[in-house]
Amino acid sequence: MFDFKKNELPSCPECGYKFNNAFEAVDHMLEDDEQFDPALILPGGYKLMIGSLLRALFDNRDDEEYISEILQSAYITLFTAETNPEIIGETVEDIIVESVMEDFDGEVRKLFKAGE
Repeated sequence: MFDFKKNELPSCPECGYKFNNAFEAVDHMLEDDEQFDPALILPGGYKLMIGSLLRALFDNRDDEEYISEILQSAYITLFTAETNPEIIGETVEDIIVESVMEDFDGEVRKLFKAGE
């Protein structure tokens, strides 16, 4: 196994490029039009996009509030899917709406701040 703390990822066998992280390595190995985003299928056909989740956590690893919110949202989604599959759609929609509204609020604040 690779020691990610020591950044001991192997270089690209074709071009020798030294990767900074596992996400960079996977992106490098894919064709330009390919995307790797594995999913966990939940009851009701909903998908928890594990690849996107892990990438978002990695990309925002220094933002404790963001990490906390994402982890809690994913955890409650998994719990709901397991214990109350009949309301998973409602739960997922609530999380999405909340997330979109937070992004929207932030963008609105940026617009008003830029106009000052």
